[in-house]
Amino acid sequence: MTDRTMLRADCTRCAALCCMAPAFDKSPSFAFSKNAETACANLDGAGLCAIHAHLMQKGFSGCVVYDCLGAGQRVTQELFDGRSWLEEPRLKTPMAQAFAVMRRIHTLLELLYATDALPLDAGERQQAGELIAQLNPPAGWSEDALKQAPMEEIATAAKAFLQSLKHHAPSRA
Repeated sequence: MTDRTMLRADCTRCAALCCMAPAFDKSPSFAFSKNAETACANLDGAGLCAIHAHLMQKGFSGCVVYDCLGAGQRVTQELFDGRSWLEEPRLKTPMAQAFAVMRRIHTLLELLYATDALPLDAGERQQAGELIAQLNPPAGWSEDALKQAPMEEIATAAKAFLQSLKHHAPSRA
């Protein structure tokens, strides 16, 4: 039931989506503010972070701890066939929107895959599998399928399922 390899970020197969899609505010984690769908000022012309080796020293601890859980390369490779907003600026908005949804999907998948470590009964295991299948369709995602996916409904069902498993958590003394 688990394919956690898809939840590992591979920046070499991405189009710097984490450096463009999300917004961030100036804070102890980010040295300046950045609007969503705006390239980070530290992104060079080749789509690489110009200060990557010095992120902590330059005030970007938020970048150091951020993990897209593989959503970036999945959007770039699976939905956009390796194309990039860096070479095709018209892809900026669709890639940013797809990245936001895929990051949510991958976060839910990570939580659902973690249920493998719990002593689930057959019904719970089946429910986990069904939710995973909704979030990871066998045919993969397309841009249209991602737009049409009932994400609020799926996320609500996944949250309710995960909350129903609290009886498996060890009690705190």
